[in-house]
Amino acid sequence: MRIGVGLHLLAPDNGGVTNYALTLLRLWPQHAPEHPMVLFSFDHNDALLSTLPPATRRHEIRMRTQEDALAHSQDIDVYFCPFGTLWPRPFPKPSVLTFHDMQERFYPDNFTAAEKTERFFHYDWSLRMADSVITVSHFTKAMAVSLAKISASKCHVVHHVPDELPPPQKPAQFPFGDRPYLLYPANLWKHKNHARLVAAMGQACSRDPDLRLVCTGSLLDCGPQWQRWIDDSHCRDRIAHLGRLTRPEISWLYRNARALVFPSLFEGFGIPLIEAMQVGCPIACACNTSQPEVAGDAAFYFDAESEASIAAAIERISHDEALRDRLKKAGADRIHRYSAQSFIDGHLQAFRGAIRHHNAGHAWLNRNVRLPRSLISRTSLRETERNRAERLLIQSKRIPSGAPSIEA
Repeated sequence: MRIGVGLHLLAPDNGGVTNYALTLLRLWPQHAPEHPMVLFSFDHNDALLSTLPPATRRHEIRMRTQEDALAHSQDIDVYFCPFGTLWPRPFPKPSVLTFHDMQERFYPDNFTAAEKTERFFHYDWSLRMADSVITVSHFTKAMAVSLAKISASKCHVVHHVPDELPPPQKPAQFPFGDRPYLLYPANLWKHKNHARLVAAMGQACSRDPDLRLVCTGSLLDCGPQWQRWIDDSHCRDRIAHLGRLTRPEISWLYRNARALVFPSLFEGFGIPLIEAMQVGCPIACACNTSQPEVAGDAAFYFDAESEASIAAAIERISHDEALRDRLKKAGADRIHRYSAQSFIDGHLQAFRGAIRHHNAGHAWLNRNVRLPRSLISRTSLRETERNRAERLLIQSKRIPSGAPSIEA
């Protein structure tokens, strides 16, 4: 089986989605060499693709546009889009996409009208036209089935796997010397909840001035906003934003942090959770969306919508050594669920499922019914979608059995 992989959306600012794709491409030649991946690559991919071993790029075709993939459809058995959208569509061969989230259904105010129109156009119709869908958690599967109304039978839940963290290298600009710190690696997207985290640090530092926080990732051209949050917190010398770092530098931060604090309001999966487990970094995270599914009893949970709850979690995990030891042990036990072989096998099952599902009837429906309907644009959520999204958020908010939490 030859798998064509569309890489147009492979870019540094795509956060965990880019990490997922690079991990898959890195692992594939080791675990499934008999099923080569044909990379449909672009000039803007070169910096990221250069980090991969030569075996990954053995079969690579340079594209000018995404539509160029159509000219190579006879060279592959399956067309795979790992970034949440299927394009071009419909594709003449069995097609698979990895679905990461539909955040605009849950937090529509985080997006402009143009962004929502684009997401409605791409997410709904990609899910409907694909022959198989890989969902990164049971939470994202529920999203796809409930909100895009696709069949659960074509969904394959495949959890992420942590990419190997390289030997650590201390960031040159690290400001705190040998003093303990908490870590939050995330781009400055609204759902990552940095504003509440910084405000919570202000509360916690007013009671304990020895607390420190290190953030990493892209500021996404929001530097002035970040600075206002820091100024308002009155603890600017306790919070450092180091920007984008290399993987060895991220490795050092995980290995030396007192804990990962992860106050995200919305996660399709949450790769930092398993990266932290991999190296024995204790976790404090929100009890929402996919996070309880991923972290299980290996995290200390708080309410990400409450600054007081985040502040209390920061203080507790910073000072409770017994809690941190408990979380390290639980993480070491849990990380075995996220193995490279199960990750690869899950993708192979989805690819084989697409080949089974693809037929003349499905292709006709895509061309003659779904494609014309997809061209009718919309900018707002329907009431039924709002209600379903609200129910899914409520259902996902939980504390896993046996897990410690700030309320306990």
